Amino acid sequence: MVQLIKVLFAIAASSLTGCVSASPFGDAENMYIKASALTKLSAAVEATVRYESPPEDLSDKELLHLATKHDPSLLSPFEGYTLKVNRANRHAVVLVCSEDGVRGLLEDVGCSSEMDKYLWETKNPCTFSISASEMCN
Repeated sequence: MVQLIKVLFAIAASSLTGCVSASPFGDAENMYIKASALTKLSAAVEATVRYESPPEDLSDKELLHLATKHDPSLLSPFEGYTLKVNRANRHAVVLVCSEDGVRGLLEDVGCSSEMDKYLWETKNPCTFSISASEMCN
């Protein structure tokens, strides 16, 4: 009987550890929450690029701050991550990467309401894979 309890305990323990995400970027639920926040951030960046025509030489960080000046909390979910912005034809794509800027985690074009790419589960580099001009026309 004691042996059976040990076996059942071992099975239960291994089942529970299987639920823990191996990703250094958090579990799927955490990344889906960040994805939802990204759609709001990318919409703000899109509106800024589209309607305010910011200078082309603004850095990504400066553009993100300009786009969120009405609501700086839009950047809060991404503290500790690298954010990149790609602009084309008055549209914008926002890419969320690991803190070191090596791995792409999430990518969203601002002209659509749905989240575009979930990259964290695959080993994608921190490079843009979405073309704003193609997605938004």
